[in-house]
Amino acid sequence: MAAFLAVLTPEADPVVGRLRERWDPSVQRGLGAHITLRYPFLPLRALSPRDQAMLADAVASVLSFHYTLARVSRFPTTVFLDPEPVAPFVALRAAVERVFKRHLPADPFPRYAPHLSVARQVRDARDEVMAALTAALPGSGEGIRAACRAVVLLERTGGGPWQVQLQVPLGESRLI
Repeated sequence: MAAFLAVLTPEADPVVGRLRERWDPSVQRGLGAHITLRYPFLPLRALSPRDQAMLADAVASVLSFHYTLARVSRFPTTVFLDPEPVAPFVALRAAVERVFKRHLPADPFPRYAPHLSVARQVRDARDEVMAALTAALPGSGEGIRAACRAVVLLERTGGGPWQVQLQVPLGESRLI
């Protein structure tokens, strides 16, 4: 069983959904647009009621916030959108890791870089994907505007689809 924590970003699906369907294999496993906070994470069955309460407190220590996805970036084989601001995503991950650090599986990407993947394993098509993604974004540099109000725990078993097992709200702010 695989599990991870993420911020779902349904606001991005109408803009990048078709690109993700073509170039991101996670779409075939039922995973919509999202920003990963911690992969891997503990599955729900491994979290006691006390653990779930500690997770809720850690997530609630960060106030809900707005963010924008306007800048197209890349890793060697991945094309993605950078969220702005980055700090709340980093704060969420740090809050969770402070509570669970000793119990978490090893992180294959210990240098956290919040991003919304649009295309993976596209080394040869990277320029094509970056141009298509730039063209898909709303004009005038405004990008995709989104709000983060919750973190979700997603799980999948074997080759099955990713499913939300737990939704944990952020702290309350005066988001409009």
